[in-house]
Amino acid sequence: MNSRLSVLLIVSAAVAIALGALSGPAQKKGSAPLPTGYRHWTLVKTMVIYGNQHPLFHLFGGLHNVYVNDAGLTSLKEGRAYPDGTVFVFDLLDIRSAQGAIETRGRKFVAVMKKNAKLNASTGGWGWEVFQGDEQKGSLQDPKPCLDCHASQKRVDYVFSTYTP
Repeated sequence: MNSRLSVLLIVSAAVAIALGALSGPAQKKGSAPLPTGYRHWTLVKTMVIYGNQHPLFHLFGGLHNVYVNDAGLTSLKEGRAYPDGTVFVFDLLDIRSAQGAIETRGRKFVAVMKKNAKLNASTGGWGWEVFQGDEQKGSLQDPKPCLDCHASQKRVDYVFSTYTP
């Protein structure tokens, strides 16, 4: 091999390694990336947990918006198992009460639940990820609490939300 070709190969390899490093760490197995444009998906549910009388207030107090992508919408409507590629997004916003109105103050976190039965066979086919505030990088260290909570919904493919026409 001539020296010009060797230099070209070495430079190409270095560029590929640098681009890989710049793109950040690899996604954790079973996690779900933050989808773009989810606020344009179908809004499944809105709920407000506003007081400490609710048992989940300290963890989930605020305005909840749940969205589903097109891949899961038909299954949601028909109450059947979700196909791979289904994504649910739980967008939790902080709230405050002022002058008789409840308004949002900022995002607490976004939780993503994505169906991939092959990749997530040990977790009911679902992968989870949590994005704090407006962060683009997930922070979920262990999906076990997600699975433990959603296990109560195993009969409906681990999904809490139901379709309301």
